[in-house]
Amino acid sequence: MLRRSARSRFERSVRSAGLVAVVAAVLVSGCSADSGTPGASPSTPTATSPSATSPSETQPIDAVDNVQGKSGTYSVVPPQGWGEATDEVGAIPGVDLVLMSSEKRAGFNTNLVVHVATGDAAVLESELQKGREQLAGQGRTVSDAPPLTVGGSPAKGFTTSFTQQGVDVVARSYGLQHEGRVYLLTLSSAKSAAEQAAAELTQIAESWTWA
Repeated sequence: MLRRSARSRFERSVRSAGLVAVVAAVLVSGCSADSGTPGASPSTPTATSPSATSPSETQPIDAVDNVQGKSGTYSVVPPQGWGEATDEVGAIPGVDLVLMSSEKRAGFNTNLVVHVATGDAAVLESELQKGREQLAGQGRTVSDAPPLTVGGSPAKGFTTSFTQQGVDVVARSYGLQHEGRVYLLTLSSAKSAAEQAAAELTQIAESWTWA
């Protein structure tokens, strides 16, 4: 569970960041020395923000179970060995769902943060551009992300790479617009586990069902 002081600092940093930066920051906490697990979503806080932590005893969700986001607008099927950690990041505005691997890979819990906000295609484009600029400004390497289809809709995104607490991390941030809402998804993993994490993200995206 997040310590109260760390959570309050994290929430303040989120309010001042863009959507994509906020999502990225939640995920980055996956390599916290406190046995934490990260979660991330657009508008993620910077890598220097206090880390969100999650208990190492988080129980994995069975792969056959659907998990619904707090918005109630979609559900997904987590990969085998993953657990839901939404409550672990506290009441961060817009953070709708956090999933993460129950075991660390190369010292990092692979995690996915989904952020939901009201908006149209123009808002989506603005947030993605803002996210690229903010994260590049933090010294992260930014590049285009491979194509991804979420719930039958094409998602646009980019990849960032950086080092966090001695761990080489790769984060993929995607966004799509659906029925008046903008959905931002950020997957973070250790660089050495990036291929497996990408396959798990594809699995989640293919299981995505709109309510």
